Amino acid sequence: MSTSDSSSNQSTENLYGYTPTRAVCIIFVILYCVSTLLHIGQAIRSRAWWLLPSAALAGAAEVVGWVARTKSSYDPSARMAYIIQTSILVLAPTPFVAALFVGFGRISARLGSEYSRLSPRWYSRIFLTCDILSLLVQGGGGGIAASSFDDIDKQKLGGNIILGGLIIQLISMSVFCYFMCEYAYRRATDRPFRKGDVQDYAEAATPLSHRVLDLSMKLLISGILLSTALIYIRSVYRIIEFSNGWSGTIAHTEVYFNVFDGMMVTLAMYALNFMHPGILLQKTAPTPAYALADRGGNMSFSRRTSPTVPVETYMVPSSQK
Repeated sequence: MSTSDSSSNQSTENLYGYTPTRAVCIIFVILYCVSTLLHIGQAIRSRAWWLLPSAALAGAAEVVGWVARTKSSYDPSARMAYIIQTSILVLAPTPFVAALFVGFGRISARLGSEYSRLSPRWYSRIFLTCDILSLLVQGGGGGIAASSFDDIDKQKLGGNIILGGLIIQLISMSVFCYFMCEYAYRRATDRPFRKGDVQDYAEAATPLSHRVLDLSMKLLISGILLSTALIYIRSVYRIIEFSNGWSGTIAHTEVYFNVFDGMMVTLAMYALNFMHPGILLQKTAPTPAYALADRGGNMSFSRRTSPTVPVETYMVPSSQK
């Protein structure tokens, strides 16, 4: 075979092992656009600025990745579109995971950090560090794979580095899930790790029988749990995919990617749209169960958590500070 024939075959090679279904790609582009715009609007409305570089950024990255896949539906041999979608879509959910870490830290602070093994601040410090490390490793692997498209060995190296980043992410999410389960168990059974800080929240000093877990907080917790489960499933799929290789059966089966990557991330993003952390944290902030504690000790626990008592009642009088 001549050199020109070889070059022609490489240029017309289907890089996916299939042709991405155009209608599916367009649907995902629309869904991610809507969710991302909602996240931006909701973050601004609730002043939850931390959701802009996390959930909103993840959505924007998903839009770029799926636009590239849409372009590939016209020409699956186009290298640039393939490189963009491969690099972007493996990285896109990472900022979203950061939103879950921060969100649970806020929940534990609101419901009583004494039941948590870590303080709310350390949730952000530890797990965001792991998230950033995962992002850097995956990005580095993607860069190596993209820059050495005709070098099979370097492509494998890039894929293995991406796999390492995904494993870091899965390990950090597994530890995170353990801490969430441990927190739920200890709070349900009233077994704190340490004494609650009554100067911060009445909830921390309230007996279990009087604690209020209102609808907004239940929705907030449900949103974090559901999104975490969906992203976890997606991470497991991507690890299996990269373990199988660039040309493996899993990587060359479109329905797996659409279901276990596209659909999982889409559902996770919409879960936080409908159960938005910023909005729900705002709704729970003024309720009696989450108001500042009365250090005077003149009010009973049941009265401090009663829905009929105004929030101002719990504020510490200036004469008692």
